[in-house]
Amino acid sequence: MDMHQVLLVDDEVYARKGLRKLIRWEACGFEVVGEANDGDEACTRIEELQPDVVITDIRMPETDGLELIRRTVERDGQVLTKGKQPYFIIVSGYNDFAYAQQAVRYGVQDYILKPIDEIELEGTLRKLAEELNRRKHAEQTRREQEYVRLLNQFIYGESDLETVEQWIELTGTSANDPLAYLLFENNTPHFRVSDNAPEEGVEAGKGENFGRIVQSVLEKMYPNRAYLHVKEHGERIGVLLTAEHLRPYSMNLHEVAAQMQSCFAETSYDTVSIYIGKVCYEPLLIGHAYQTAINAISYKFSTDKSGIVLYDDMQHEPVQWVHTDREKEQELLTLMEEQRVKALEQAVGEWFAGMRTAHYAPVAVTSAIHQLISAVLSILKSAEANVKEIPSFKPILAWQAERGTLAEARQLLTVFMLDAARKLAEQRQYNHRGAMTKIKNYIEANYRSNISLRSIASEFYMNPVYLGQRFRKVYGVYFNDFLLQLRMEEAKKLLRQTDMRVYEIAERVGFGSSDYFATQFEKTESCAPTEYRNRIMDEG
Repeated sequence: MDMHQVLLVDDEVYARKGLRKLIRWEACGFEVVGEANDGDEACTRIEELQPDVVITDIRMPETDGLELIRRTVERDGQVLTKGKQPYFIIVSGYNDFAYAQQAVRYGVQDYILKPIDEIELEGTLRKLAEELNRRKHAEQTRREQEYVRLLNQFIYGESDLETVEQWIELTGTSANDPLAYLLFENNTPHFRVSDNAPEEGVEAGKGENFGRIVQSVLEKMYPNRAYLHVKEHGERIGVLLTAEHLRPYSMNLHEVAAQMQSCFAETSYDTVSIYIGKVCYEPLLIGHAYQTAINAISYKFSTDKSGIVLYDDMQHEPVQWVHTDREKEQELLTLMEEQRVKALEQAVGEWFAGMRTAHYAPVAVTSAIHQLISAVLSILKSAEANVKEIPSFKPILAWQAERGTLAEARQLLTVFMLDAARKLAEQRQYNHRGAMTKIKNYIEANYRSNISLRSIASEFYMNPVYLGQRFRKVYGVYFNDFLLQLRMEEAKKLLRQTDMRVYEIAERVGFGSSDYFATQFEKTESCAPTEYRNRIMDEG
């Protein structure tokens, strides 16, 4: 609490000076703000200074101490409430019971006889300081509650002329003073993005309440200024600024908001957006100031990186509420599937720049991102890829325009698209390896039939040229060589273990012509089929 103020009243100047020096005023929680020579002068000084305590002598010329107290307590013929009048302490050299009785009736705090005992008076002052602290705290609480009540009435359209009168009396503002409603939004990044993938980060200011941070910033900018009540609007915090708060910055709202962001930068909340509604000049329009601050949020991603949005600057710009750029979305998906990394990164940047230029509302940005994510997931699902293995999937899915920046969204989405491209490539390789295994098994089971690269490609819905290339890459051998090898091995086995004729063996292992079989056999074994059988029999 600040020091309580004291007015000294005595017709003897030496008595007043002595009282100043005798008492340790600051230690008791007081400061002497003025003096008066008699009751009439004291009445004027009380009106001017509004002291918390008046220490007065009883007997003075013209208007004595008791008359002074009566005039103060019964101002304008009415008894004032304790909250509007000072406390009185009488210091007198007269031990008169009648004076004391009258003083009690006027609610005098104490009656101290001269010569003054400083210990006694200081004890009285300390007790009085505690009472004043309680009274001021209660009065401050009452006025703040009244302020909140009136502010809510203005915001929610429940005010009338009587509300305006109560507002002006409470706040001391003039009817035509400018009023501006501000909304603060915490956009501190929720994820750290590393070189490879975003990781969940510790939320900035964890353990601290954003509302208290806003309050501390306002108190730093406006020390000793009353009525800066912060009001919660979901995850955002609102405050009403009056002319008293705007004058130090020449009524320049950009300058006010920039100074606020400088203060926020000194805390753990270094990315705070500030939305400022239309400035109004009548208390009855506070609700409109609040509503236009809400409307300013639509332009969150339309401004520069400062994070300051004034409704007055943006109100004539059209807002895009629905994402319609399917062509750009398809381009991103194609680049992802084609593994064109550099082009993909550039295209994502162009996509976000386009949304900024077109004045996409936050809800439209969120919708556009989710549509793109959904299309990516559909492609990955068709390739049978496990989306949960993509580290950047959860962060981008959790991102919300209501508490994030466009730069953060761009970074997260870029990493996600690149991760998805890598995952798709890995899955395709895995799928192809699996497909090649099936094809190899199919060849081993059907090599005796009249099969070919073209017939197998048709069986597995593949391009025959691509199949031939993939088969050689996976197994290190051309398809025809692999097929011939299988047939030759089976032919040699039949030559060794049976007495089947050569043409029968040729037909059994898939050759339509025994001559062609004999030619191929001789190429691979350097002898005719009959010679191979005879040699095996001779060795046996």
